[in-house]
Amino acid sequence: MKIAILVVGILGVLLGIIVSGISLALPEITSNRVNFEEAMIGVAIGGLVFVVSILIALVGLVLIIMNRKKSSPAGGN
Repeated sequence: MKIAILVVGILGVLLGIIVSGISLALPEITSNRVNFEEAMIGVAIGGLVFVVSILIALVGLVLIIMNRKKSSPAGGN
C-alpha cells in the first residue's frame, strides 16, 4: 500500500510535467492557432497536478521510511 502511494505520486509528477510541456509547446506546434494565454490554462493545471503529486510522493516516501525503521531489529547498529 505504501509503495502504491509512492508510485501514484511519481506517475502524477510525470503527468504534470508532460501536461505542462505539451501546453507550453502548443503555440509553436500549431503555428499560433493556440495563443499563449490559452495554453497557460494547461500549464496551470499541469503545475497543480505536479505540486499535488509531489506531496503525495513525499507522503509515500515518509511512510516507507517509517515502516523500515519500525521493522529494523532492536539494538542493531
